[in-house]
Amino acid sequence: MTCRPEAFDHNLERLGKTPSLLDTVAALALAIDAKDHYTLCHSQAVSRLAAQIARQLGLSDTQVEEVRLGGILHDIGKVGVPERVLNKPSRLTPEEYNLMKSHTLLGEKILEPLKSKAVEGIRGIVHSHHERVDGTGYPDQLKSENIPLGARIVTVAESFHRMVSNVVYRRGRSVEEAVAELRRCSGTQFDPKIVEAFIRLLETPGDLLRWLRTDDLTGTVPLTPPVE
Repeated sequence: MTCRPEAFDHNLERLGKTPSLLDTVAALALAIDAKDHYTLCHSQAVSRLAAQIARQLGLSDTQVEEVRLGGILHDIGKVGVPERVLNKPSRLTPEEYNLMKSHTLLGEKILEPLKSKAVEGIRGIVHSHHERVDGTGYPDQLKSENIPLGARIVTVAESFHRMVSNVVYRRGRSVEEAVAELRRCSGTQFDPKIVEAFIRLLETPGDLLRWLRTDDLTGTVPLTPPVE
């Protein structure tokens, strides 16, 4: 499967971006791909899921496109994570895990020179997509509504996609198993309103569930191994 940031023209036009900013964002996404050729495919899937969740929640078109681009770029900070850590096939040591966690801060820093007001929300998604509603996430241990809404949406989309994706050390879960895990962690890791919105989306007749069951979505994606 070949993944390209082909939706950027549409997304950025709707946010009122200039061509130079379009080129910058496209280059950032391709930088992820150059570091780890699986990551952009994952990010595109997260982007699509997150945007559909945002629509299900009734967000405005501008907010939906912000979430979509936040999904594409949420892992951009991994360009600064050493490849020996990023692609390690075994469990990470505590030190390596801390390096991996730094990608949220690195990603925000990478986006900082983009001074467009619309990018502020995207930076918030990149910075906070590993926060948990119970306050045990990172990097700031934010709770509930203190976590940007876009970040809470991307967290659900990313976690679901990682669960259903095949990885080098395990096969992906079924859609049903992943939904059960989202429900189990609702209120601790995930915002319950977003989990329920996503489940309603899955229960709505349409193309999403068929897409979720295709190899295009659930092909091999290397995940961060657990810390030892």
